[in-house]
Amino acid sequence: MPLNRARAAALMLGLSFVAGCSPVVAPTPTPSPTYQCVPEAGGDPLPCGPIEFEASQRRDALYAEAEAVYRRLWAEMARVDSDPAPHMTTELEAVTAGPYRETLEQLLVAMRGNQRLSGDSSLVWVRRLIGLERSGSVVALNVCTDDRQALFANPAGGEPLQGRAVDRRVYLARADGVGPLRIVDSEFARVESC
Repeated sequence: MPLNRARAAALMLGLSFVAGCSPVVAPTPTPSPTYQCVPEAGGDPLPCGPIEFEASQRRDALYAEAEAVYRRLWAEMARVDSDPAPHMTTELEAVTAGPYRETLEQLLVAMRGNQRLSGDSSLVWVRRLIGLERSGSVVALNVCTDDRQALFANPAGGEPLQGRAVDRRVYLARADGVGPLRIVDSEFARVESC
């Protein structure tokens, strides 16, 4: 009997070692989130890290705000340019500041007697303009508008004048770095088409 007890004890001891040596299941690693960032110039999203993703989100929001401001200006100018005596409106004041507002006020005076008689003007495209700054701007856009289907009164009399297509660079800033974006400067060139 002592031998059987010894065998039983050895068997029990052996089983306890086997149980203690059962394979340990390794925890499944948690995959890190995959971020996708659209390059500043646009295009297909690329993988990026969380810091780049946050910066990309802020940048995209800034460009979206800038485009919304320009579209407000465009809509108001489309309304104003059919007036024989256009003037600065509260909406134009809300979206402009600095040198651009001063230039716009002069332009509105020059537009008197040159109102739109017929046809439509089109905002053909709005694109991000990277790396350019004027008058303290924080963001810039490249915009193309097409008035070629519109006719305007000739301030000198005679036949109406046909509108033109214009490629613009528009620069936007915040007053003292806070508040809403406003157009503070621009430059333009007449083009054959957008």
